[in-house]
Amino acid sequence: METPSPRYILTRAVFWIALLVAGLVGFSFVKKKQRQAAISAELASITSDSSFFQQFYAEDARKALVRAIGLLAEANSLGVPPDVAIDRGLGIQPKFFATNAKHDDPPIRERIIRACLRSNYQNFLMLGYKADFQTLYSMKQGDLPFIPSGPQSGSKPEIALLIPSAISPGMEKVIANLLIRPPQPAGQPASAIEIATAKQLACDLADARLIEEPVRDQILKDLSKPVP
Repeated sequence: METPSPRYILTRAVFWIALLVAGLVGFSFVKKKQRQAAISAELASITSDSSFFQQFYAEDARKALVRAIGLLAEANSLGVPPDVAIDRGLGIQPKFFATNAKHDDPPIRERIIRACLRSNYQNFLMLGYKADFQTLYSMKQGDLPFIPSGPQSGSKPEIALLIPSAISPGMEKVIANLLIRPPQPAGQPASAIEIATAKQLACDLADARLIEEPVRDQILKDLSKPVP
């Protein structure tokens, strides 16, 4: 039997290496798409009305928010921007072609969910978090790790209420009412921006028929009271 030439051996080796690389790339692509789909499904569960606005327990609401922000961070690391990930979680399909049809405003509940997730994702980034394995693993359990950088590095962030439960009991169970932020001194009053955001949220919740108008009016009244 004739011994294969070095050129033949080299050619076959290059072929099998290329085939192996193509297989690994294809496998990685499939796994990536599967994980993107799983993230969309998990976000869909968290952003459903029964989850986002009606948690049974305050702790469950806080953990759900942390998981949602962790999912957005993971999606971004997989090439899916946060806005696109939120759209997929809400079941919104991308529009590939522009039309002359009048642009309709999104449903109010969708706007509430989007505003909450966007602002908390931005806070996540401003606190210095990265989509590394340890951070994402902790957030999958519903727990934010210690702040990695900045003036309060090493401290635990807090999840505050935009509308205090003292003003409207039960609001601590509404994910849309939660805000990830650096730890604040006890008794520190809300900032003007936080108060304005809380007032807008109260109006949006009433417009979405999630709270009654008298409840909204009382929240706005209490939020407008001067801090003693």
